Amino acid sequence: MITTSDAETIDPTFGSATVTWNYLLQVFEPLIYRDENMELVGVLAESWEWIDELTFRVHLRPGVKFHSGADFNAESVRVSFERMFTTNTTNRTPKDIPFDGLEIIDSLTVDIKIKTPTPMLPYYLRVLYMLDPTVYEGEMEPILDPARISGTGPYRIIEWVRDDHYYLEAFEGYWEGAPSIKKVIYRPVPESSTRVAEMLAGNADIIQNVPIDQIDKINTDSTKILQAPGGRDNMIAISCNQKPFDDVRIRQAINYAVDKEAINDSLLAGMGEIYGGIVMPPNDNPDVKPYPYDPDKAKALLKEAGYETGLSVTIQTTTGRYVKEKEISQAVASYLQEVGINASVEPIEFSVLQDLKQKGTVKEMAYLALGGFFDGQGELNWANSNIAQNGWEDEEFIAKYAELTRTADPEKRTELINELQVIVHEKAPWLFLWRQPLLYGVKNDVEFVARRDENWELKTASFK
Repeated sequence: MITTSDAETIDPTFGSATVTWNYLLQVFEPLIYRDENMELVGVLAESWEWIDELTFRVHLRPGVKFHSGADFNAESVRVSFERMFTTNTTNRTPKDIPFDGLEIIDSLTVDIKIKTPTPMLPYYLRVLYMLDPTVYEGEMEPILDPARISGTGPYRIIEWVRDDHYYLEAFEGYWEGAPSIKKVIYRPVPESSTRVAEMLAGNADIIQNVPIDQIDKINTDSTKILQAPGGRDNMIAISCNQKPFDDVRIRQAINYAVDKEAINDSLLAGMGEIYGGIVMPPNDNPDVKPYPYDPDKAKALLKEAGYETGLSVTIQTTTGRYVKEKEISQAVASYLQEVGINASVEPIEFSVLQDLKQKGTVKEMAYLALGGFFDGQGELNWANSNIAQNGWEDEEFIAKYAELTRTADPEKRTELINELQVIVHEKAPWLFLWRQPLLYGVKNDVEFVARRDENWELKTASFK
């Protein structure tokens, strides 16, 4: 398999990026993960329940072995949690979970204690991988020697040469049964045209992130394009703390002014998933529909707000970080011109744009593409001013979001998530676009599931 980049580490306590999880998920496993439909499922946990609002009980799967031959049990969980919460890691788990200790009830039952109510705890556990105590007990520094690595996953690491290759072999003692593909090699190749050339030369069974303009090259007698549903919301943030963009009518006008279907067809081969609410399935509100293309309504709103003429915007955009964001920004600018908004595009380095956001000096509009959490709450958090960094603050949204973070009842959470999506849609802090397509090149004799969350589970892959 040819990927876009290498893992940052092969020690899961210190991983922090999606690409790293895609390497490590083949070797290590969490207690709870999500399936291809983005629903939570037990992996090394058979079941779980809240004992009270500060105690989360997990019943562990029996009969699981680490690659070393050691048993997976409550001690493994203790070591994994202690190491995660006592090392200097960039993993997001210590920030997400207000951990207050772990109590072992018996060899296959543990209670996770937390300091404050955290209804999202089951979701946060998906990036806390379980460790073999015979390897990781007392080890506070990253372990990067493949010969020492021991997880419970379907594959064992045989060799890792940074920025060159990552070699795996099937673990025959895997608790779900050994995977059908016995050997896997990842090769990181950042250049997209080189990845395509490698596939066409027969040097790869799967390649990641095929450019849209090279789809026709991959659709051959021996290779094909596999598209995953979009899992990254593309949008253009509107600086709501700058006049006149503090006026919701201006922001709504921008959304009505742009023909997203036409841009999607011309630049993304129609593969973008145009959305209404910012929350990803399965938590999206089906009643929140995308803004339709209605230039007359856009003009009417601008006139009502006192800006029939004379409104100017600059769209700041990166180039090449996302899918055709510069070209998309240019197309958006053309549509804005048609309703009387003088729009220009300013290409800018990603690091520079991030710095401008931190300083609060970004211009009127800025391109974003944010990867989904698939839990409802995570995507809605984008709209909070500390994340969006575009100056949008709405009292109703802030109050309801705070209520959501405290609410454990599933039905009430669904109600709040749906209401919050409506607020964001109506208040329009962004020009909502689409979920960008996620494209793989795959040999015709390979069965592979392309997931919305950009994760891979090679244990389910096979050769026909």
